[in-house]
Formats: sequence, C-alpha cells, structure tokens
Amino acid sequence: MTMARQERPLDEGDSPLLRFAADLRALRRAAGMPTYRQLGALTHYSPATLSDAAGGRKLPTLDVTLSYVRACGGDEPSWERRWSSLAAQPTDRSSRVSQVHAFNAEATMLATVAKSGVVLWHIPDQRVVTVLPLLGPPLRALVFTSDDTHVIGVHADGVVTTWVI
Repeated sequence: MTMARQERPLDEGDSPLLRFAADLRALRRAAGMPTYRQLGALTHYSPATLSDAAGGRKLPTLDVTLSYVRACGGDEPSWERRWSSLAAQPTDRSSRVSQVHAFNAEATMLATVAKSGVVLWHIPDQRVVTVLPLLGPPLRALVFTSDDTHVIGVHADGVVTTWVI
C-alpha cells in the first residue's frame, strides 16, 4: 500500500490566509484525513489544486474552497463568509494599488483591488460578487464599461486587462 505524501508545513506566522489554510486542514482531519486524490474524486478538482487550497500561499477560488468544504462535510455558508471576508482584504496600505477602485454607472457595483485580485462588490447588500484574477504589475486604474459587462484595468506598465463580469 502506498502512503500519501506528507503535506508541506504552513509558513510561520498568523496571517488571516494562514489561519484559513490551517482551518481547511483541520476540517480535512475532522473528516478522517481523506487523501487529496479521494477529495478530487468528490470535488472534480485535481489533488494539486486541493492541496494548494490548504497551502496558505494564496487564497483559493471560492468554488475550490466550497468544494473542499463540501467534500469534508463542513459548513458551506460559514466558509463562504470567511472566504469573502479574506478576499476583500485590501493590499498593503502603503501601496498605490490599494487606492484603485471604480464604481459602475448606477453606483450599484464597486471594483476594488485586494491581495486576491479585483474584488467586485454589490453595494446595496454589501456582498462580494466575485474576485477577478489579477496578474502582472500593479493596477493604476480601473473602470467599468458603459454597459457594465466588463471591468478594464490599466497596469503600471501600461498593459490593459479586460475582465468579463
């Protein structure tokens, strides 16, 4: 019988991301320590993706988080609230990027930059709608298209990224 490889220890520290990862690992232990291969069969995500979710180096997507939690028998609404709170945390306050934001024409949506990417907020009920992946240099500007179907970001190096929303 082949034994599963040991998980990489979490980095030192007590950041919200590390606590999130540690709690995902604790949930897995409480579920009987299924292997990531077994979780993958239940979630339809790769073992590597699920291992990364509990790795503490980056915030997993909401879909991956909820699939992991569901497969381990956890409380999905509670984990969704935790994920939304963590995803919405701003980047380093000294960074110009944290000052970048945009409202849509009706002022019902807000786009902000966080560690996890561009966070789209639904203002009337103050909830996170989605987090758009942020790759490349820091953003210098954000804008919604007039029909609210896209968010456009201009990076510090002049490169433009367009996200469909």
